[in-house]
Amino acid sequence: MSDLDFKTISQKAVRGVFSLTIRRIVLLAINFITLNIVLAKILPVPTLGIFVIANSILAFFSFFSDIGLAGAIIQKKNNITQDDLKTTFTIQEILTGIIVIIVFIFAPFFANIYNLSSSSVWLIRALAFGFFMTSLKVIPSVILERHLNFNKLVWVEVIETLVFNGMLIWLIFGGFGIEAFTYSVVARSIIGFVVIYILSPWKISFGFSRSSAKSLLNFGLPYQLNSLLALLKDRLVPLVIAGLVGTYGIGYISQGQRLAFLSLEVMNIITRVTFPVFSRLQDNAEGLKTTLEKSLFAMGLFLYPLLFGTLAISPVLVKYLGEAKWSPALPLVYLFGVTAFWATLSSPFTNFLNATGKIKITLKLMVMWTALEWALTPLVVLKFGFLGMGYSSALISFTSIIPIFIIKKIIKVEIIGNIWQPIFASVLMAVIVFYLSTLFPARSIFILITIVLGGLVYFGIIYLIAKEKIKTNLKELLNAFFNR
Repeated sequence: MSDLDFKTISQKAVRGVFSLTIRRIVLLAINFITLNIVLAKILPVPTLGIFVIANSILAFFSFFSDIGLAGAIIQKKNNITQDDLKTTFTIQEILTGIIVIIVFIFAPFFANIYNLSSSSVWLIRALAFGFFMTSLKVIPSVILERHLNFNKLVWVEVIETLVFNGMLIWLIFGGFGIEAFTYSVVARSIIGFVVIYILSPWKISFGFSRSSAKSLLNFGLPYQLNSLLALLKDRLVPLVIAGLVGTYGIGYISQGQRLAFLSLEVMNIITRVTFPVFSRLQDNAEGLKTTLEKSLFAMGLFLYPLLFGTLAISPVLVKYLGEAKWSPALPLVYLFGVTAFWATLSSPFTNFLNATGKIKITLKLMVMWTALEWALTPLVVLKFGFLGMGYSSALISFTSIIPIFIIKKIIKVEIIGNIWQPIFASVLMAVIVFYLSTLFPARSIFILITIVLGGLVYFGIIYLIAKEKIKTNLKELLNAFFNR
């Protein structure tokens, strides 16, 4: 990839963003409908809470299987070698094997800590098995991602999502409880492994090169330290909180986060594409500026209507799911919505800093955010219960303004000019959606109609106020697809 020019990289990036966005939106819709609509309506709140806790337990241990080598391969300026791939794979599999064994042995102990059922033990073990299978997919995934070949990666995710959600719904309606999650996780893991090796063949090879390890670890260790802090902030805190609020509280927290953070999945798509793009453009200042500004507009175009639209439709959605059952989660949706809004501004810039090698800056930011999370969240939860998680998250999110000041000193990027139009159109659309939702009964058909009308209103407004910018980006998109 190091020999590609800016035009080629830009075209691959545009195709990647478009393909990922469209297909990931479909996947998000499938996941959202499965967990937040179908299962949230029929499953007890604690069941969803158990799944979240089990995932968080594994997420904590899974961190120790990676020391940032995969990210280092993607970020590397020069061409990657077989020694790089073998070294990364060998180190990761050794660490993964150790973690899986530990989780399998101590699964009953973890379940006992949170007063989980015996069936939860096998869910934790199933997630550990899925984690092992995912580790085998790392090298094929990294190769595709480094070459900006996101189409194949998305197809793997599409198939995994269909398998997991299809089997989950089938088993739940067949009378299974938490075991449905266990079987679905195992099936998803096996299918995903098979599919990615069909689409991106790589001969599994073990080996170790001291020079490759040293080179990759120079970026990988600080990068993974960032991930550790993110883990302590985003995963370990909920595990501690789970001990304070129980499975009911975690069920409400997870539902509030899934609704409010739905929009962040769009951001994750774009940052996933732009990380290798920024890495390839490290020595091209103008190319970096142009790509960053275009990613801000593209992100806002899809993300803000999803964020504000979700906040507007949430009250009637809660009524549909069962007001008595889920109304305690509604305040959390709005509190986490504040967090999501600020994350849309900070995450693209921390991603930019990581991709361009300024990992120490983001490390300092993560230290600050992690310290604030640990210092504030437990105290607020003790005072306000599970709602304290939302209060703490919203309050801390305002510090996301700091990366904006940092990025402004590094690159003269236009921020407001690239996000105000999507924000304006989204807020106006949200007001209309909220009003329309109060006119109809809380039934699925009326909710769907309101969402469709909201989408039409948004696209009409955004086209009126950002016509030229949309036309320019659409032209670049068409050129990227047809001028290969």
